[in-house]
Amino acid sequence: MSTSLFLKSILNIDYLKSTFNSLASNPISSSETFVYGTSGFRMHNEKLDIPLFATCLITFLRTLYCGEFIGIMITASHNPPQDNGFKTIEPKGEMLPQSWEKYVTSIANSVKEDQFDTFLNTFFVIASEALKDVDIYNKDIKIIVGRDTRESSYRLVTFCKQFFNSVVKIFQKSVNFIDYGVVTTPQLHFIVRKHTLLKQSNKYDLPKEYFNEFFQPFINILNKSTHSKFKKLYIDCANGVGAVQLNQLKESFKNKTDKLEIELINTDYKDFSKLNVDCGADFVKTNQKLPQGVSPALAMNPENLFCSLDGDADRIIFYALDENSNFCLLDGDRMATLIGEYFIKKTPKNFWEDIKLGIVQTAYANGNSTSYITEELKLDVKCAKTGVKNLHHDAVENFDVGIYFEANGHGTVIFNDLFITKLKQENLTELSLFVNLINQAVGDAITDMFVIVAILIHLDINAKTWFSKYTDLPNRLVKCVVPDRTQFKTFDFERQLSKPEGLQDSINQIVSAPNSSKKTRSFVRASGTEDVVRIYAESSSMESVDAVITEVLKAIEDATT
Repeated sequence: MSTSLFLKSILNIDYLKSTFNSLASNPISSSETFVYGTSGFRMHNEKLDIPLFATCLITFLRTLYCGEFIGIMITASHNPPQDNGFKTIEPKGEMLPQSWEKYVTSIANSVKEDQFDTFLNTFFVIASEALKDVDIYNKDIKIIVGRDTRESSYRLVTFCKQFFNSVVKIFQKSVNFIDYGVVTTPQLHFIVRKHTLLKQSNKYDLPKEYFNEFFQPFINILNKSTHSKFKKLYIDCANGVGAVQLNQLKESFKNKTDKLEIELINTDYKDFSKLNVDCGADFVKTNQKLPQGVSPALAMNPENLFCSLDGDADRIIFYALDENSNFCLLDGDRMATLIGEYFIKKTPKNFWEDIKLGIVQTAYANGNSTSYITEELKLDVKCAKTGVKNLHHDAVENFDVGIYFEANGHGTVIFNDLFITKLKQENLTELSLFVNLINQAVGDAITDMFVIVAILIHLDINAKTWFSKYTDLPNRLVKCVVPDRTQFKTFDFERQLSKPEGLQDSINQIVSAPNSSKKTRSFVRASGTEDVVRIYAESSSMESVDAVITEVLKAIEDATT
C-alpha cells in the first residue's frame, strides 16, 4: 500500500477539513507567510493557529517515521508576553532535522481559503517524500507536549490535545498523548530523550527525574567543597517558567546543603504581562544593565553571585558590578572559556594527546574571547551558523569534548565515548562528578548554572576574577526593521552577505576605512524569530562601534529602498 493510501485509510479527513476551513477563514493569520526557523514558529500568539496545525501534522509524520515519542514545546523564550511559538523535539532530544523544515513550512503556507483539496494533496505529496523507504504501518502515534507560562500557551496545548485525539480514525491507530504541563524547554528535551532511551510509555514524574539526574551531583560537589568566594546565589527567573521549577528546588536545596544560599527574584509568572520585562537573560545581555530586583549595592558585594534565566530557561547570563559600578557581563563566550579552562586545569597534560577538546562559537562571539581561547587556552575554535542545532552539530563533528555557547548564553558541553572511557581509566573523580552536571541533550539554563557555580567554587574565584580573564572589545548589537528580511542572504557562517547585492561591499568599506581599528568588524543577518535584521559591530572603542553602526544602518537603508 502506498504512503498516501495508508494515510487516507487512518486519517480522519472530516476533522482535517473542518479544522482547515476554520483556520483558512481566519483573517488574522490566513494572509501571513510562515517560516519554520531556528526556533520553530514564533510570532504574535493570535497568528499561530495555522502554524500549530502544520506543526501537529509534521509531528504526526515524524512519529510515524521514527516510531518513537516526538515532542512539541510551546514557548517564545525571551520574546515579549504577547508572542508565542512552538518547535518539535526529536526522540533523543534533538531539533527537527533541517531537511524537514521545508515540509512544515510548506504545509503551513498551503492553508488557503476554499483550497482544502489542494492542501490535502500537498500534504500527501510531502508525506510520500518524507516517509519513503520507511515502514510506517505498524507504528503508534506517540506525542509529548509541554508549555511555558504565557497566557496563550494553554490554548495552544488544548489545540494539540484535540488534534491528536481526533486526527486518527478510532481503532485505526493507537495514540499515546502525554501532556507534561508547565516545564522549561530543556526539561521537555530531557524527558523526550528519557522516554526514548528507556522505552517508557507512561508519564514520568518529570521534576523528580530531572532534578535527580542533575541536582544531586551538584549537591555532592557543593558538600565536598571547603571554601567559596561567594555565599549567596541570586537567580533572576524572568517571571517565567524558571520560577515554577526552581521554587520546587529551593526547599530541597536548603535541606541538603548549607554551603550556598539561593534567592529567587522576578518570580511573578502568574502576572503574564511581566514575562521578560526589565528582567531575564536577553534583557541583561542586550542592555548590559542589572535586572529589576537587583540593586547596585547588592551587585557590588563580592560575596553575591548573580545570574538571569530567560523566559523558558534555556539561556543563562551571569553578571556583576565592579568597585567603580561598571557592569561586568559574563555571557556565553565567558562561560565557554571558563569551562575550557576548567577542563585543562583538572586533567594531566598528556590527557589530551589522543582526545580533542575545543569550543564552538558563532559570529556574535566577541573577537577577544576567540583570541583568549586560541592564544591563552591553546584550544581549537570552530565558527558555526547561529542556532544551537548548528553549534551542537559542529561540536559533535569536530571534538571529543565540544563546548558550545552562543553569546546569548545558550549552550552546553558534549562528550563522546572515547572521553568517558579515558575519564574512567584515569580515575579523575572530580571531573567525573562535574560531567554528571551537564545536560548534553540541549542548552539548559538550570544545569549550566550548576556547572558554572561548581567551577567557580572549585577554582576558588568570584565573578569579578572570572570577568578579568580578558577584556571584551567594545560592541553593540542593534535591530533594524526592513521591508523584507528574507532578502538578506548570508555565507561564511553568517559573517558576510551575498544579498542584497552590493551591501557587503559597503560594509567592507566601512570596517576597513582609514580611521578604523584592525579589530573592527561588522555583519548583518536576518532574525530567525522577528521581522528585523540584526547588526553586530565591534571595534577598539565604543565611539568607533557607534560610527560603524550608524554607517551600516545607512547602507542597509540605501540597499533596501
